[in-house]
Amino acid sequence: MNRRGLTLLEMILAIGITATIGAAIASMMAAVSNGLTSRDNGRRTAVQLATTQIRLAAYIAPARCLLSKSDDAFVIWLDDSRESGTVHASEIRWLSYDDSNDTFVVKFVDFPEGWSELMLETADIECDRSTNYESLLATLESSQLIGEFDLVDGMQSCSIWTDDLDSLSAIRVSILFTLATNFGPSSNAIVDESIRQHLPPQEQQ
Repeated sequence: MNRRGLTLLEMILAIGITATIGAAIASMMAAVSNGLTSRDNGRRTAVQLATTQIRLAAYIAPARCLLSKSDDAFVIWLDDSRESGTVHASEIRWLSYDDSNDTFVVKFVDFPEGWSELMLETADIECDRSTNYESLLATLESSQLIGEFDLVDGMQSCSIWTDDLDSLSAIRVSILFTLATNFGPSSNAIVDESIRQHLPPQEQQ
């Protein structure tokens, strides 16, 4: 059965992120306040940075593998929902920094409601090592088959690198970023997260 839009894994991630953020905020609110505005703003900035780190890490850690990356974007194989051992378009997530809107965006395949299983099968392109994932995204966007949402707001700079030049072999993803805060841009913060269970795709038969 083909899955469209956000997956159960992403829903679980969202619940986990919400719970973690809630715990962080509750902890901050429980702390003794000395009434100084600067300290209050400092706590808010700390929560903002921690939330961003949690959200970014939550996509990297459970992914099967990295498919491609650039200086400010990367593409992951989120899960093998078709249980084929190969990458299909609906299983991909494109994550990128949008400097025009100061956001970090997640894009995903979103097939229309009412499509038949045959239509879904036909449109859910199977990928291989020669696939250009940016071209694939552009093709799907031109067909209005892509949904998106902002994973992080107020991001003012972003730089991404990995532990291997070959994306499929990379296990660790590092993201250096700054955020807009009440004091202006934050100091540099970093997400340094590993793909916990590295499972690259099989070659097509």
